[in-house]
Amino acid sequence: MSDSTAALGQAKYQVRFDWGVDGARRIRSGAHVVVLVDAVLATTQAVLAAERGETFALAEGGAPDAASAETAELVRELAGHDVVVLAASLRNREAVARRILALQEARGERVFVAVVAAGERAAAGEGDAHAPATGIRFAIEDQLTAGAVIDALVRLGIDHTSPEAAVACASFEGLKHAAVHLIGAAGTGAGLAAEGRKDEVRQATQRDVTDVVPVLRGGVFGA
Repeated sequence: MSDSTAALGQAKYQVRFDWGVDGARRIRSGAHVVVLVDAVLATTQAVLAAERGETFALAEGGAPDAASAETAELVRELAGHDVVVLAASLRNREAVARRILALQEARGERVFVAVVAAGERAAAGEGDAHAPATGIRFAIEDQLTAGAVIDALVRLGIDHTSPEAAVACASFEGLKHAAVHLIGAAGTGAGLAAEGRKDEVRQATQRDVTDVVPVLRGGVFGA
């Protein structure tokens, strides 16, 4: 591994942060746990399913269990690796941190954590469904929720964070009192509300309301 590759992979840090499939590939090397964040849609829905005692399988498109294309690809990518994959939402971010601390205590050594925000694939032409993808849109709901998870880890003493993870954490710390409004007013939340799906946004902004932590097994999330 070259020095530049190691730097982009945040290899020396216990808690790392990046975006999308490419980001997951960069920071998963040596990680014991990947925390996946698709805050308004997939990972919140996975948490809600676990609260009901159900499993959650991702599907792209408009179905109730739908995910962004990036999240669906992330799950396919991560399912093939020997790593614990947890679904995180604001609803369970404290529980996710406690689960990681418990894994670390069980191992008796430091657990390395890759926090991956899914974001959304951006298209070249606004409003043009056939426009080619140009990269990841850095959705603020994913930024804030990933930062919230990192904040919870830091408060439990898992605090050897990369600069990237520290910035995500600081974004949540600085904006946590406005997070509900910001997530609801940002592009994804506002778009869902316009489709009559405001309840999904509301559920995604409820903080620390459950202890369930969905784990990816065989491509399906379950508690």
